[in-house]
Amino acid sequence: MMMYELDSFDAALGASKLFRDDPRVSQFYDPTKLSGLEVAAGLGAKSGDLAWDVYLFFDDQDEWDEQMPQPTDWAHQLGDSSWADPGQLFQGDQLTQKLREIMGFLF
Repeated sequence: MMMYELDSFDAALGASKLFRDDPRVSQFYDPTKLSGLEVAAGLGAKSGDLAWDVYLFFDDQDEWDEQMPQPTDWAHQLGDSSWADPGQLFQGDQLTQKLREIMGFLF
């Protein structure tokens, strides 16, 4: 099941070109949604809940081994999700501002 009708490996490959000069950014295609399930669980969701359209920031010493480390900060666009922290919900210009704020603090 795709999140959007146009989701595909080729679409992900095209999007990854936007970040090709920044080694801090990872872009990939996950048609089975394994990462979305794991991220949701790592953020406190119940089993089976799915994270997507989330922005996670980690310390450069963090490693994702058997489970996701806790992000230093994060934001999402999950709307009225039953599990995602509403205090981390940002959209439009507010999302842009929040991401700039986080990146300014971390880098």
